[in-house]
Amino acid sequence: MQAPVPGPIDFQVVPYGKEHDAKTVQWLNNAELQEDFGLSRTITVESHRAWVDANPKTLIWAITRESRHLGNVLLDVNENRRSAYLQIYLGEASDRGKGIGGMALSCVLDFGFKELALHRIWLHTLPTNKVAEALYRKAGFVFEGTERDAVSRNGAFTDQHRWSLLHQDWIDLKKAAQK
Repeated sequence: MQAPVPGPIDFQVVPYGKEHDAKTVQWLNNAELQEDFGLSRTITVESHRAWVDANPKTLIWAITRESRHLGNVLLDVNENRRSAYLQIYLGEASDRGKGIGGMALSCVLDFGFKELALHRIWLHTLPTNKVAEALYRKAGFVFEGTERDAVSRNGAFTDQHRWSLLHQDWIDLKKAAQK
């Protein structure tokens, strides 16, 4: 999927390529992003590329604006269950809070439900990531519950929250937005 996203902010969601690796690794090693995602290890370009290459069912797109790489969004697709695990982030704090993440999320949800015929898209958040939780609620995701002590970081365990959006929920939200 390569799509300019219509709206007040001009950006694109484009297929992720090797040219996006260095910036992605920089972000994934940023303390703030690591805290938001529950990451506790150092990522290298080589280890990141090996992960990308080893996960062919994971669809990854770069969020770009005027050729500047802003962030990434991915769907880890399980075809048998017609579901996908979603992750999205904007790498630089200065790009957040401008509606880009929400519009990119909407674009990928459309793709997942329409083009991939997914029934369910789900994700995790850490309980401390209230900004992400607000974004997902606004997009229609439903809080499913807390997975207790699900993430191990720095010798301690923390909970994570699970969210999902069903195809019918997405259709209903689209219809309500048109009224």
